[in-house]
Amino acid sequence: MKILTLNSNMVGLIWLPDTIFRNSKNADSHWITTPNQLLRIWNDGKILYTLRLTINAECQLQLHNFPMDEHSCPLIFSSYGYPRDEMIYKWRKNSVEAADQKSWRLYQFDFMGLRNTTDVVKTSAE
Repeated sequence: MKILTLNSNMVGLIWLPDTIFRNSKNADSHWITTPNQLLRIWNDGKILYTLRLTINAECQLQLHNFPMDEHSCPLIFSSYGYPRDEMIYKWRKNSVEAADQKSWRLYQFDFMGLRNTTDVVKTSAE
């Protein structure tokens, strides 16, 4: 067997990262009709965990050139409790295909693409 795919009942039995979205105003995970999460385990030890979320993120906008402004609104995420030497997030190359971008809802905005950056944020818990 090359890939073992587990349903949402099994996902709760393993360790999962404690990911938070630092600039979210609110977030909802989708649980209709079953929890929208998936776990795949490859025979080489690679693991894919996905969870469907809707996130409303907060962005600081500078409106000096309104209505001709251009803005970048990042989605900032990290681990809640694990330090950098224990938890590192990495984007998989070409993880968002052009076809997927059509389903993203940005209401009054145009989706201009993705930019991946990495920052180390120090918190009072460290």
